[in-house]
Amino acid sequence: MEKIAILLPRQTIMEYAQNVLQQGNLQVQLVKVVENANAVLEAQNAAAAGVRVIIARGLQATLIKENTSIPVVEMPVTVREIGLMILKAKGMLKKEHPSIGFVAFANMFQSLEHLGDLFDCDIHLYELAELEETRPKVSQAIAEGVDLIIGGVKANQIAFEIGFPSLFIETGEESIRNALDVAIRTVRLADKEKQNEAQMETLLDTSFSGIIKINAYKEIVTVNRVIEQMLGKTAEEIIGFPLNKVIDGMDADSIDMILNGAEEMYSTSFYIGEQLLMVIGAPIQYDGHFSGAILTCHKIRSVEKPSAEAARLKSAKGYIAHRDFGGILRDCTEMKKCIQLARSYAVSKSPVLICGETGTEREIMAESIHNNSIQKSGPFININCGTLSAQEQKEAIFGIFPADDGKRNQNRKGAMENAAYGTILLQEVDRLSYECQYLLYKAVRDKLFWRNDSMIRQAAAVRVIVSTRKELAMLVRGGAFREDLYYLLSPLKIELPPLRSHRSDISKLAERYLHHFNTAYSRYVELSKEAYQVLEGYSWEGNLLQLECFCERLVLTSRRRQVEEGTVQNLLQELYPMIRELDGSNQKILLKHPEAVRITELLERHNGNRLAAAGEMGISTTTLWRKMKKYGIGSKYEP
Repeated sequence: MEKIAILLPRQTIMEYAQNVLQQGNLQVQLVKVVENANAVLEAQNAAAAGVRVIIARGLQATLIKENTSIPVVEMPVTVREIGLMILKAKGMLKKEHPSIGFVAFANMFQSLEHLGDLFDCDIHLYELAELEETRPKVSQAIAEGVDLIIGGVKANQIAFEIGFPSLFIETGEESIRNALDVAIRTVRLADKEKQNEAQMETLLDTSFSGIIKINAYKEIVTVNRVIEQMLGKTAEEIIGFPLNKVIDGMDADSIDMILNGAEEMYSTSFYIGEQLLMVIGAPIQYDGHFSGAILTCHKIRSVEKPSAEAARLKSAKGYIAHRDFGGILRDCTEMKKCIQLARSYAVSKSPVLICGETGTEREIMAESIHNNSIQKSGPFININCGTLSAQEQKEAIFGIFPADDGKRNQNRKGAMENAAYGTILLQEVDRLSYECQYLLYKAVRDKLFWRNDSMIRQAAAVRVIVSTRKELAMLVRGGAFREDLYYLLSPLKIELPPLRSHRSDISKLAERYLHHFNTAYSRYVELSKEAYQVLEGYSWEGNLLQLECFCERLVLTSRRRQVEEGTVQNLLQELYPMIRELDGSNQKILLKHPEAVRITELLERHNGNRLAAAGEMGISTTTLWRKMKKYGIGSKYEP
């Protein structure tokens, strides 16, 4: 028996419905004639009795849909059935070209188009929005000269009262059969969906990985028990909340790219409590639309816990990485991609290569990778290879042992041992000696270390991150960097973009730095729009470091609250002049605008008298002052 109820307004339609059921050898849970006033109550009772879908027509269908949550399949009268009613009306009227008015709700018909031409009559539709409109619509139809009205129960009652010809809109077997087919498919699809949901619940509850389902608004729809255990919260406490409000570390921009179809898969890593997770996200696509995503959270097995002595050494020697991805200042699209890469790399134990110019947040990126990895609880040792000699590099990284100098009392561990279960950052790896390049390759690749004139195997649960400003491939080609080490380091590469590649970042960072230094020095210095444009047009080869120090200088030395473009240009030229070789020696070249040079010369000649200088230039003193501000030469010649 199909869990379907058929609710009908007249007994004649019920007879059609019974014929259809009998012909199709079908059984439904309920077939009943009901009045409009009782339609909603009957639908609610049917739903309580287990009915899954209701078939109804016209006003009754509208009322049930508006007042219940049970699915409703409507029964619009087919074009064939409408044609039969028109023929019946013409037979009653015995008129060659009659005018027929349909007074009914729009959901009663499939279509009335072209029927007038087909049956040689005028067809007029008087559409109802609510039942109370029936009497006015009937009156309107009669006033406009229709010969007969076709409508529902109410329209026929009104027409009968005034003795006007009318016909009831009969729903025939064809309409009932069509509606029944739709209702049966709806019930079976709902059953299949319920079965799929049950299978999904079983999968969620038996999975060893955490599973999160989100909708198109990034709200949590479903989680399994693994996620509940990790978060220490029940599903009821987190379902319906935005994902990023429940779990820190989720990259909202990458999730957006999945949900809009820009990416087929998303991967990242983050911590929940003390557990590091690798997260794989995939979109849910249905009928060409992305309705949400499934995030599978895989637990990453931690390295062996560092001993109490190792933890004490880490704290005592300051082997701690204090920063994470939240401390990275730039938020351009390219930097966001770098962070996404870094999160993916963090779950690996393989070395990471960070490339970027001076001041491009290489060090904070390395610390962030460490703090998002399984080595998080271990030491973080930072070594700058460019500040050490070849021997000092070897000692710092690999230690001093008797075979090195014959003095046993100088036996000292290097970073490869002191950083056990942690991370080593080798800055300026391009400056690493050729010998240390070989030793680093063997230590990372084969876990082999040089001891007493031989290579010994030694477990080293150490993650190596290296950074450089140089293009290592060019150094390999020139013979300055080992080819094997290059191919070991380069796969997990992060190329940090220079500041000048995203000009919009420059103004945002400048505002941040100015606010910081204004607060620190109790000053109030701001830049004009044109001054910001000058900053955005500069190359900033020192990137964030150079911009930050420049902003501090501006705040400390500015004599005005608003700094104009000329002041910024002059300070840039003063601090970072162009260096050219002249007469065999390097000399600073200060480039100044010719107009700025002329104004300065005139003011000097007239002892700072602006009126005289402006007169000689043929401009007003206001224009002169504006040009002085533009070129940053106003402070010396105050009024």
